[in-house]
Amino acid sequence: MSFIEEFYYGNIDPQLRNVKENASFKQDMDSLCKIENSLRERLTGEEKELFIEYVNLWGVICGDLELCSYKEGFRHGAKFVCDVFS
Repeated sequence: MSFIEEFYYGNIDPQLRNVKENASFKQDMDSLCKIENSLRERLTGEEKELFIEYVNLWGVICGDLELCSYKEGFRHGAKFVCDVFS
C-alpha cells in the first residue's frame, strides 16, 4: 500500500507525536501537571475561574500554533517536490 493510501485509510496519524521516549519532555509535562493541580487546589473563587480560563485559552493557542506548524510542514514538503521537478 502506498503512503497516500495508508494516509487515506487512516493508518497514518499526522498528529501523532512520539514523546514517550523523551525523558526530559515527560519530566517537564509531569512538573507542569503537578503545578497546575496544586494551583487549582489552592485558588478559590474568581482567581480559580481566571486561572482555569487562562489554562483553557493557552490550550487553544497551542492548538492553533500546532495547526500552523502542520500546514507549514505541508507547504515545505510541496516546495521540496516542486524544486525536485524544476
